[in-house]
Amino acid sequence: MMNIFRILIALGIFLTTLSQPSEALAATQGALGSWWRNVVPALLPFFILTEFLSRTGLIKALSIWLGPIMQPLFRLPGAAALGVCLGFFAGSPTGGAIAGQLRQQGLLSRNEGERLLAFCNNAGPLYIMLTVTAALGQPEIGVWLALAHYPLNLLWGLLLRFWNGQAGKSQTATQTYASAGQLLAAGWQAALGRNRPNQPLSLLLKESSLKALTNIGMIGAFMLVFSLLLLSLRHFGLLNLLQLALLPLCRLLNLPDEVLPALADGCFEMTLGIDALAACSAPLNAKLLCAAIILAWSGLSIHCQIAGVLAETDLTLRYYLPCRLLHALAAPTLLLFCQSQGWLSLSSSWFATAVQSVPAWLLLPGALLLPGLLSLGALLAISLAIAGRRAHFKHCG
Repeated sequence: MMNIFRILIALGIFLTTLSQPSEALAATQGALGSWWRNVVPALLPFFILTEFLSRTGLIKALSIWLGPIMQPLFRLPGAAALGVCLGFFAGSPTGGAIAGQLRQQGLLSRNEGERLLAFCNNAGPLYIMLTVTAALGQPEIGVWLALAHYPLNLLWGLLLRFWNGQAGKSQTATQTYASAGQLLAAGWQAALGRNRPNQPLSLLLKESSLKALTNIGMIGAFMLVFSLLLLSLRHFGLLNLLQLALLPLCRLLNLPDEVLPALADGCFEMTLGIDALAACSAPLNAKLLCAAIILAWSGLSIHCQIAGVLAETDLTLRYYLPCRLLHALAAPTLLLFCQSQGWLSLSSSWFATAVQSVPAWLLLPGALLLPGLLSLGALLAISLAIAGRRAHFKHCG
């Protein structure tokens, strides 16, 4: 049955491309243009960095160094902090790619990897603060969307710590160290272990770049396929059925019917949904709620991208997909609560003035690598402080 479904999808896209060549060409150009302008500069530095770190052995050191903070918070080994930090700053599917690498290296168990997947794949802050706010035409929208997006994702990670399982834990998950010095020494010993291949720097960069380019190319292919799939569904009238299925959600949140096409597009591809939302005539508050839903769900295209980077592992999306559904309901609910309390305002000018004063280089996609690394450094400092505090209490006792 599943194979028949795949054949029908492929035939539908093929027939639509033949019957509407100009529309198919426009959809292809739009998808590849968005991939080249937004995805490649935003994600490629992160992909190369994580591949390089994994091949140099530094990720094994991070798994030990960051254990004292990641274990109490999320019941995950320290290496998972790399997925959290870079996944929050780079956007999807960076977190999925990191989770897959950690699982392949044995630094995460299957349960730990699937829990990490559930909350470390987010819409990037650059995408929310620039692309979405530019499309909807109101700078303050980005602030509220970020507040409805990132804290809730962290909440899912904190809640999933209770589904940590009892078997199959990673080797570094339960190890403890008597002092910060012992923690540092154990991390360096793991990074410089005898089993690590001693490759020249040029070969490390070559292999890291090739793997990163493979993943970034796969993302572009998924964006292209889903743009053509949406065109096919619209051509055969199937998107109208999806809009009818989404009508109860609009009634529940008191949203106008004008946003239904955008929600339907957003179910498949996040950027196409945001673009359709910008073109509709709904009130700004309704657009804010719909954008929160689209960003929280992320779209089937993102889900397939994450599944693609995990193809060589045993990780599944069993926690990831339920968290996306919960987030799609919780994000607009949180915004409605803020609105009922009188906190939500879309008319102030302070944020627009602040954005204009930000240096241009900070808005470059690659600049997000810096806060991602700084957040990782801050977690490392806290982890070492926790280890030192434990040693102090043990000595006093």
